[in-house]
Amino acid sequence: MKHRVRALVQVEKYGLFGKTKVFEERNITVDGRTYRKMKKAERDRPFSIGEMMFYDLLWDED
Repeated sequence: MKHRVRALVQVEKYGLFGKTKVFEERNITVDGRTYRKMKKAERDRPFSIGEMMFYDLLWDED
């Protein structure tokens, strides 16, 4: 089964100082195994600073 997913893709762009590698968000088509792997990696990622601050405000017991 094929899935369309928004993902960051590394692209080379030409600028004032030559080629640079940048990440662009694009729609890509992946198979079922890769889709499950991407979803698992997204679910298992660590919390960001903003998320930790938000949760701290929610469950502050002072």
